[in-house]
Amino acid sequence: MEMGAQYTKEQGPLTPTQERHMQGIPYVEAIGCVLWLVIILRPDAAFAVGILSQFIQNLGVVHWEALKHVIVYLRSMKDLWLIYGGKTQNFAEGFCDMDWGTQKDQHSILGYSYHIRHREVSWSSKKQQIIMLLTVESEYIAQTHAALWLCTFIAELCGEDAQPLTINCDNQGAIVLSKDNKFYMQTKHINI
Repeated sequence: MEMGAQYTKEQGPLTPTQERHMQGIPYVEAIGCVLWLVIILRPDAAFAVGILSQFIQNLGVVHWEALKHVIVYLRSMKDLWLIYGGKTQNFAEGFCDMDWGTQKDQHSILGYSYHIRHREVSWSSKKQQIIMLLTVESEYIAQTHAALWLCTFIAELCGEDAQPLTINCDNQGAIVLSKDNKFYMQTKHINI
């Protein structure tokens, strides 16, 4: 997806002629095919497909062109894949990030990826239902979401004696908040 691209419902057809033109485009079918690839194989396109799938009911030319761009990307990358590595000794590890309010509706989009022994076991990119007021709040909620899911998953696999896990985040405020057990008035509204 193009960096900084903004896609909105207002980019949909404005005239009856434009609406008739867009009716012949197989957007729903294309989103379904690409979404299947993202769920099964390609976490790298999850954000773009998540954004574009919001416009099934009000498709504009801009949305269709962006989806074709994603399809070309996936086709050109079909023989390549993501490789995770590093020097971690952790049994389980999570990576999470949140794009805080970059979309016009101000909802943040949470992305996460969970790994067990360097193998990705789950990934997602989804729009949050609540609007966050601060980037720290947004990233902290992303960390919490990642930790809760991964802890539950590992407890089911390994039992109660699961090893500690690492959740990676890129927001210094959220990292400090997650490590410090002091009560903060500014964060009392976060449902922990």
